[in-house]
Amino acid sequence: MFKIVSIICALCWSVAATTEFKPDASDQLALDTVLPLTPEMLQLQQALQRKPDDKQRFQLAQLYLSGARRPGFDDWFHQAEQLLSRVSEDSRQTLQYVLLQADIQQQQHQFTAALQNLSRVLVQQPQHIQASLMTARVHLALHQPDSAQQACGRLWQQDLFLFTVCSYEVAGRRGDWKQSYAALQQLWQRQQSLPAELDIWLRGILAEQAEQLGLIATAKQWLTPVLAQAPTSLWLKWADLSLALGQGEQVYQQLNVLASDNALADSLLLRLARAEQQLAKAPVFAEQLHQRMQLRLLRGDTEHAADLVHYFLHISPDAAAALHWAELNYQTAKEPDDEYLLQLSRHTVAQQSGVSE
Repeated sequence: MFKIVSIICALCWSVAATTEFKPDASDQLALDTVLPLTPEMLQLQQALQRKPDDKQRFQLAQLYLSGARRPGFDDWFHQAEQLLSRVSEDSRQTLQYVLLQADIQQQQHQFTAALQNLSRVLVQQPQHIQASLMTARVHLALHQPDSAQQACGRLWQQDLFLFTVCSYEVAGRRGDWKQSYAALQQLWQRQQSLPAELDIWLRGILAEQAEQLGLIATAKQWLTPVLAQAPTSLWLKWADLSLALGQGEQVYQQLNVLASDNALADSLLLRLARAEQQLAKAPVFAEQLHQRMQLRLLRGDTEHAADLVHYFLHISPDAAAALHWAELNYQTAKEPDDEYLLQLSRHTVAQQSGVSE
């Protein structure tokens, strides 16, 4: 199950509970310690030093990719890439290699390439759970709900729970937020002991759907209890929700702790700089961010262009630049947050030019 959820991300119930149910967010947010190389990773490294072996390279690459999703460990994606670059030509024809490559490609927003690799897997194994979930996730990123639902449908006879969650996520992306959210709430409430990885995945979807319904505080409540074990994507969502609620102090404290342990990715540093700004603190993190963004602009780095949209909207205001990067970003990724950034950028430009929208 862990591999399924780390690579990601029906029946109809009553919608009566949409605004009534509140997830329990009473748990204290406690950050994990620095994510070290696990004994298994160290053992695999030592074995590879003694005798290179592609099977062990695959195992270690998978562990790096799983860890790379945690805040501060983005470099582990590169570690995985390096390992995969050393495998033999024969090993590059295996499903395991193709899946690992697709995982890296979706992380880098190379969605077309990821779908091509996933298609190779599904031709051989049409009901492959991991490939089906990854395919659904990529199609959702491209705002292709019909294709995403087809991928979910491959799970029907394999895992009813995964099929149901996948299908309701797609239904939400089609605009049926209210009914999907109510159904997923009830599904979550019926689970006695979900594995942590599945709970995090489901809570992430519930948070998105609550946010789309305007339940900002509730959306944050879905994420808070699991944040210490959550991937960077949910940290970003939690930070954005907190900032929207005017709770910059929480964002500042938590991300500051993360920054003291590891170099934060640009996306997280952006939220830390925004919290710093909201609290009227000296722009220490904003200065770090300025340097990074200037370097990205000089390199012409278009990967994760959403970071530059946030930067030009909130940290170094430039409406025209924000719109440029928002349009570029939306050419690649079309999830609700990407659409919101595009609309906000257009609205900002219109406001500054005095043109009514």
